[in-house]
Amino acid sequence: MTGFLYVVGLIVVLGFVFFSIDDIIWDLAYTFNRRLHRNVALVSWRSLDARPPKLLAVIVAAWHEDSVIEPVIDHLYASVQYPRSLFHVFLGVYPNDPATVDAARRLARRYENVHVAVNPEQGPTSKANNINQVIAHIRDFEDTMGWEFKSITIHDSEDVVHPYECKLTSYLLDEYDVLQFPVFPLQKNPTPSSALKGLTSGTYADEFAENHYRAMEIRDRMSAVVPSAGTGFVVSHTVLEKHRGGGLFPEDSLTEDYKLSLLLQQEGFHIHYVFEKVLRLADDDTTRWDYVATRSLFPSTFRTAVRQKTRWIYGITMQSAKFSEILSRDDLSFSGKYTIYKDLKAKVGNLLVLPGYVVFVYFIASLFFGLPVIYPAYTLSWWLCVLLTVMMIIRQIMRAVAIKNVYGLRSVMVACLLPPLMPVRLVWGNIINMCATLGAWRQLLFKPRRKRGEKIAWSKTDHEFLSQRVLYRYYRNIGDELLERRIIDSNTLRSALSTSKGERVRLGKVLLRDGDVTEEQLMVAVASVQHGVFIDNLEAFANDGGTYHLDPGLLGQVSVFPLIEAKGYLVMAQANDTPSDAYSRLGLDPADIRVVYATKHSIVKALHRDPAPPSRPYRAIVDLLRDDRILWEQAVIALDNQSFSPDILDYMGVGLLASQARGEEA
Repeated sequence: MTGFLYVVGLIVVLGFVFFSIDDIIWDLAYTFNRRLHRNVALVSWRSLDARPPKLLAVIVAAWHEDSVIEPVIDHLYASVQYPRSLFHVFLGVYPNDPATVDAARRLARRYENVHVAVNPEQGPTSKANNINQVIAHIRDFEDTMGWEFKSITIHDSEDVVHPYECKLTSYLLDEYDVLQFPVFPLQKNPTPSSALKGLTSGTYADEFAENHYRAMEIRDRMSAVVPSAGTGFVVSHTVLEKHRGGGLFPEDSLTEDYKLSLLLQQEGFHIHYVFEKVLRLADDDTTRWDYVATRSLFPSTFRTAVRQKTRWIYGITMQSAKFSEILSRDDLSFSGKYTIYKDLKAKVGNLLVLPGYVVFVYFIASLFFGLPVIYPAYTLSWWLCVLLTVMMIIRQIMRAVAIKNVYGLRSVMVACLLPPLMPVRLVWGNIINMCATLGAWRQLLFKPRRKRGEKIAWSKTDHEFLSQRVLYRYYRNIGDELLERRIIDSNTLRSALSTSKGERVRLGKVLLRDGDVTEEQLMVAVASVQHGVFIDNLEAFANDGGTYHLDPGLLGQVSVFPLIEAKGYLVMAQANDTPSDAYSRLGLDPADIRVVYATKHSIVKALHRDPAPPSRPYRAIVDLLRDDRILWEQAVIALDNQSFSPDILDYMGVGLLASQARGEEA
């Protein structure tokens, strides 16, 4: 019997070591590659602000999401710090899901930049089909409006989108065709009483922290295959145009996102992993890194977790690619083939987990108790068990580092140290993965094969969303903006907040009075928080400022400057000290005013400049606005950025009709 156990144990240990040794090499490469350890973001705020924003589209595919879709989009609209005229949300719904259709149409009535794309087929089709149909709807919308969305971003209907995602997307599209933002599951701060309650959802947090904190960045640095996570995934207009003749997302896979990653890599499009972070002042007055990532709730029960991961494992390891195909591809580098191998090996490696744990426990127990020794000391099997133990400890340390950086030290205690060596949450997560892998194999071997032309149905997970009280922490205020831009430090912010509360005055007034910020720095932050536009060059508008027949003296008193007159409204620039009744004092209806932000100095300078005939570029942009070919906010941004590019409207994505108009004029 002992001999039999020895052989079985040796086979298990060899398999476990074989499928795990490359993970240790991967971890050591990360540890000793100092280029991967960054304390600050690669992209500076100065660089972000230097480039005009582009027209972006966000796609949310929805099937039976009537309970969450409205609060999700409400939060996105209120929190994303990007000009609202330059990001549009497209909701993909089905005609036989009336509750979700009604919720989507309520959102479209509530927000001008939310649109409903009703699938021509009855639901549920596959998620890939849903997204492809929305992309077709976007192309029709572009043709109607004369616009060109510079990218689409895929999000799930339960996502908490980071406030800076759109700004970073717009900036990085000048360099990359495809982007993937990190995905970090939402987790409550664990307590002794809640540790077991959050056991299943906690396994997602641990795995995503490990993969998206470290592994995805290594893939990006190695120019290997960075897989799409299915959410927080950005595809540029260049890629969309290449696939105009057909659907972008493959509809023959349960993991259309992963398969698309392989196809894009084959076409020469590298997916850039966006690993950026900013400093924030937390509720407990400590500063913490906040990653520009997508956050969402994941399954909290064993059954739903196994169901979801079965779909992932089946789609990734059994539908998207095969070992033989990867090895024979000439378009993949060694690192590319290796990273795909790491993904595919899960269908075998996950099955070794349970027997591996049994062997490990038996080995440890045999060192202290009188059990039959199946691994004689200093034999090959004994040394393999020692190696396996060391590997497990290293893996736990690396996981702990990732969890600590994403979720904090308290989460590390629950995830990696309860109890030591073989933590409950790690074991539970591995059991979920093993059961999901068995389900995937059962689906592959015993489920009837689909008939030719038969479409894959959407196997989705039921979703829930956060309360408004919890969501509040994902909004940005003036202090956050100034801290994240490194204009003030955390001590200055704490002191100013205390003074602001004590004196019951605005934070900005305190910071200006104490000389901690300039008016321009403050107004840039105000514009960002208000989802507005800051204009630093009012002289681009001053040549038209005298056409409104408003008293320059009174304009100076209330610190406002008229920029553009359009159909039924005025676009006005205002400063920090502009009184709330400024427009009433000017005899204007506040409802007819559209506001942008500027400094008092620039307003005074513009008011004292002699009016000059409007320039030709100015007239062209304003004429497009007055002809309803572009929106007022788009016109203001274009005028403010004329020096950036002579084809600024084209750069932004709203210049198609402008180009047509120039051609007709010529």
